[in-house]
Amino acid sequence: MELAARRKAASALDNLQHALPASALRMPGYPARRDTELISAGQLCEGDVILVKSGEAIAADGIILEGDTAVDVSLLTGESLAQRKTVGASLPGGAVNATQPIVVRITRSARDSTLSILVKLIEQAGHGKPQLSLWADKVAAWFVAVLLLFAVAVFILWQWVDPSRAWPIAIAVLVVSCPCALSLATPTALAAATDRLVRQGILIVQPHVLETLHRATHVIFDKTGTLTAGKPVLRHLETMDAAPSAWCLQVAAALEASSAHPLAGAIVAAAQESYLPAFAEVSTCDVRYFVGQGLEGTVDGIHYRLGSAAFVQALTNCSLAWQAAEHVTSDVTSIYLGTSTTWLARFDLADGLRNDALQVIRKFQARGSTVILLSGDQQAITQRVADDLGIATALGQYLPDQKLAFVQGLQRDGAIVAMVGDGINDAAVLRAADVSFAMGGGTALAQMHADCVLLSGRLSSLCELDETASQTISIMRQNLVWATLYNMLAIPAAAFGLLNPWLSGIGMSVSSAVVVFNALRLRRISRRHADTSVLPAVFRGGGKSLQRG
Repeated sequence: MELAARRKAASALDNLQHALPASALRMPGYPARRDTELISAGQLCEGDVILVKSGEAIAADGIILEGDTAVDVSLLTGESLAQRKTVGASLPGGAVNATQPIVVRITRSARDSTLSILVKLIEQAGHGKPQLSLWADKVAAWFVAVLLLFAVAVFILWQWVDPSRAWPIAIAVLVVSCPCALSLATPTALAAATDRLVRQGILIVQPHVLETLHRATHVIFDKTGTLTAGKPVLRHLETMDAAPSAWCLQVAAALEASSAHPLAGAIVAAAQESYLPAFAEVSTCDVRYFVGQGLEGTVDGIHYRLGSAAFVQALTNCSLAWQAAEHVTSDVTSIYLGTSTTWLARFDLADGLRNDALQVIRKFQARGSTVILLSGDQQAITQRVADDLGIATALGQYLPDQKLAFVQGLQRDGAIVAMVGDGINDAAVLRAADVSFAMGGGTALAQMHADCVLLSGRLSSLCELDETASQTISIMRQNLVWATLYNMLAIPAAAFGLLNPWLSGIGMSVSSAVVVFNALRLRRISRRHADTSVLPAVFRGGGKSLQRG
């Protein structure tokens, strides 16, 4: 039973270890020649170009040079849906090309790929044990030593009372005792919990993560890339009275549909999320891009400009129709839409909050932890994000050394600090915190210094991690209590001659089985899916609003 539990827990690591292919199709003459040669994946170097056919795994980290495909990264992130990737997109080694053949330039060798690093981190984590587990091992070791002396004493006592029963009773004492239950109480629970988390895209690097997170008094979040998406989203749409919001957004999305600019992606995503008619089917032509200014084009026979205020004003030849909204701050970028005769709309774009950020903040506040927002961004921007999420303490304009000093100050006052970040400037404070978490989409430096990596890239993984930590600690304590009570009752019963050796053997086996079965309950992934999605911002225009249905 113990072996089966450990094999199941190790299955995720085995899957990772076998995910990288043994060979790759290198294109030595690219782009002049298209011929390929089959080589060992271990021979790939940075700068090599390979062909990845449909259904094949990517041999090492790289960037797409040719092709538009869907990539399955479920083994790395836990995401069940394939992700669309096009030219310029980064791919992790071990991801599977699901649809079309692609040409990839290698950026890191197979031994240094994302997958190889993760396997090393998992193996490193398996070499350590948390404090509760170490305590149980020490207790079990002393338990065995004391038990042997106690068995000798019982044998001598019964040799004096009733020599015929001395050997059976001494054997019963040795057999009925169960140091196995003490030794299995914690590692089996940790193995089951780790397996459950890896299947959900949560990689535990250090063994103390679950135990320390359960005791954390302060949870500190970075802002950009952690609580926010790290990319612009449409926060507000202001239109002229006669211009419908949905129509303006549809026109802007149609003009931006072929652009790779992040601001263009934000407008297109807003149109998709608002369930507008298929803007891709809108008739557009003569779309021209002006670097640093915007673009212009014809939609259904009408000429539009979309870009900076000065760029649009040159077409409309009219003064700016309205002033900037009061809520617009320095982190907001405004782009305008107009025709040759009038202004139509203003799109305010900014780094948007993650859809699951509010859920996570409320989760830790509800359990009694002090939540703090610690960012290197401007204080006004940091405070606005904190206000949106209901965080009482927001500290902006903190340099890496100031972040480190702040966390160390909390620790000197007795706080147990959990830190969540994703950037290079978070590496030092992630290392200093009692327990730390790096986002899966963050920098490699942050991930290497964190105790846990959220491979899925979802902040809500922290909620599952916290729930698993609570359940794991609870089950470990249940197992330790059961093992202790069993031995406290069974050993004296055997010493008084109330248990035969064969009955003692059954009791010992049952005791070990109870802790293993109890620990295996942790492998079950919760099926609760609370609706925690956050509706996009209200698009205001002409006194009306457009919200996602």
